Amino acid sequence: MRLFEGLRFRPGNTFVHRLDPRAKLGVSILILTTAIIYVDVVVILTLLSVEAAVIFLAQVHKLWLRTLRGALPLAAIVFVITFVSQYGRDPSLLAAAGYGFAYALRLVVFLSSFSLFFLTTTPDEIALTLQQLKVPYEYTFAFVSAIRFTPVMAEELKAVMDAQRARGLELDKGSFVKRIRNLVPILVPLLVNVIRRSYELAEAMEVKCFGATKKRTSLRILQMKKKDFVFVSTASGLFMLAVFIKISGLEPVKVLPFLRTIFPA
Repeated sequence: MRLFEGLRFRPGNTFVHRLDPRAKLGVSILILTTAIIYVDVVVILTLLSVEAAVIFLAQVHKLWLRTLRGALPLAAIVFVITFVSQYGRDPSLLAAAGYGFAYALRLVVFLSSFSLFFLTTTPDEIALTLQQLKVPYEYTFAFVSAIRFTPVMAEELKAVMDAQRARGLELDKGSFVKRIRNLVPILVPLLVNVIRRSYELAEAMEVKCFGATKKRTSLRILQMKKKDFVFVSTASGLFMLAVFIKISGLEPVKVLPFLRTIFPA
């Protein structure tokens, strides 16, 4: 369940925590967009390094590293699939491994691109951000609730699995069909907990007259400051540089001959 650690807010008073949530959201989108348009392993590694630097500046690197560790199984699957498909087209172990590594690393950047936003932004700030972006409050509430409860549900799933293992349930042994059947004692209590939480949330919403007024007001209004504009401008400048390099065909993998035969461009 480490993959969901990147959705959990970590309190702090760092420079990154004090940034406007819209600035952090914009930068996260730029990171994701850059990872989408590039397969170049040098650029992807640079993206990951920049993100790591900001994450360490925010002092939330432990949760971020847990997210990366949680993404490793998915990255391994992508590596194997890409390796096999590339080796089928070009029987070169080095090139196939290079392609697999590039796409696996790209997936890791995909999954961790919004960690900067979620780890340093409170759920209330996320709601304010979406509200000021004119997202209907019903959708905002649903999204923020999902963000709040996803790590909680992941912890509950782990607790249920540990409890069932303590009772002798074997989840890692037996045939595929048996493993599927063994998931029933896991899913049933988890589903019961989900339904219970949904009822509690619905009752709380009714008590607080959710939806009684169409026009909502907020105690706090987000305002961009100079440091936010500098942060976004710097990220936007780097993004435009990345786009220019892509359009001009100057990607490191294409320019450097020793990388061209191993990694995709």
